[in-house]
Amino acid sequence: MEEMNEFETKPRGTFWRDWGVYGALALCLAIIGAAVALTSLPEKEEVQEAPLENIVAQAPRQEALPPLELELPKDTSLPVIRILPTATAEPAPSQAAEATAAPAKSAGAKAQAPVSGKVIWGYAADKLIYSKTLDQWTTHKAVDIGCPQGTAVKCVLGGTVEKVYTDDQLGVTVIVKHSSDRKTLYANLNESVPVRAGDKVNAGTVLGTVGRTAISECAQESHLHFAFFVKGKAVDPTAKVKIG
Repeated sequence: MEEMNEFETKPRGTFWRDWGVYGALALCLAIIGAAVALTSLPEKEEVQEAPLENIVAQAPRQEALPPLELELPKDTSLPVIRILPTATAEPAPSQAAEATAAPAKSAGAKAQAPVSGKVIWGYAADKLIYSKTLDQWTTHKAVDIGCPQGTAVKCVLGGTVEKVYTDDQLGVTVIVKHSSDRKTLYANLNESVPVRAGDKVNAGTVLGTVGRTAISECAQESHLHFAFFVKGKAVDPTAKVKIG
């Protein structure tokens, strides 16, 4: 059998089998060496935390700072700032007029009497009273105020003369409209009347003088026949006007 020359190539399978054994052996040695190196490292020292009280006690103390003093300038020429009150808005014209207008009379206030005197024949709308002139019992939706003939008759409230006429029973009559729902009637006047329908009158304006023109009341003493209407209905004048 012939000897193999050293330069002759070994078969391919034999070559990889020999090198594979050597490689595995080298890898095992490397792993062992790494394990020995890791076990030889020094152990980590445990760090002990110092108590918080010791840290605070060892901290350097800071001295209190002196109070801060500010020296203000003594210059009095600086402008002075004044805070003025906020101006209130002026009321609207309608509001201003209401504020300055004279207060209206309360609902319970009474007007002044048209003449000075006492009631000689009272108001009777729901009952009958005796009439000397007619010699019978009748209603009377007004009051008769006794006063001398020729006495000036004054308007009790401001308003507009609505009508001046001669009534068949009450004689010369003046009606004054004071508002949309209030009117007053003055009768048994003299024929001479100084006002006309449409005239504007005030409280106290003379409407005429007391006469003797009321035929239905001619048996009574001299007087003014006075009536008060609210919403077209006669009411007791003594509840609205100061009489007597």
